[in-house]
Amino acid sequence: MIAETAVPPPGDQAAAPNPAENVERIREILFGSRMREYAQQFLQLEDRLARETAELKAEFGRRMESQEVHNRQALDSLAERLNAERDERAESEERISRDLSESLKSLDRRLRLAHDGIARDQRELRQFTLERHLSLADEMRYSLAAAGTLQGRRLEELRAIAVDRFALADLLAELALRIRGDLRVPGEGNSTDAGADR
Repeated sequence: MIAETAVPPPGDQAAAPNPAENVERIREILFGSRMREYAQQFLQLEDRLARETAELKAEFGRRMESQEVHNRQALDSLAERLNAERDERAESEERISRDLSESLKSLDRRLRLAHDGIARDQRELRQFTLERHLSLADEMRYSLAAAGTLQGRRLEELRAIAVDRFALADLLAELALRIRGDLRVPGEGNSTDAGADR
């Protein structure tokens, strides 16, 4: 609907509107209501966009905050786990080091005991060898002395037996001569008489 425009009286030239103003008025008459509707819609749209943007920002902020909380919790959990693993590893290393130190001390004690035992056994073996050597030397000397004594006795016995055998042979020869009557003993006058006396 086109509004009627008031035409100024022909004599009033000073009050005549500017052509630009006329265009503006015509535009207002033709498009004014539509432009106001558009402006209202743009304002509503802008308001809705602002609300939705604010909601999106709030939602994004909530999600970011939730994500930060989740990330912080995950990082705290990871840090706690890393600390626990580091403590466990340090405790394990300390335990292994302590066990290794104890094993080395025990091995050192055993080696010292073994060395002392070997040295003691060597001393005892040397002492036993020396005593056995001295004992064997004494036994050998005793045996040699006993063998020498026994050999001397045996020689004496053999000499005695040999002398007795010669004496027995002489005695038997003398007896045979006497039996035959041929024996002449010095200092005796007659062997026959001597044989008769006997």
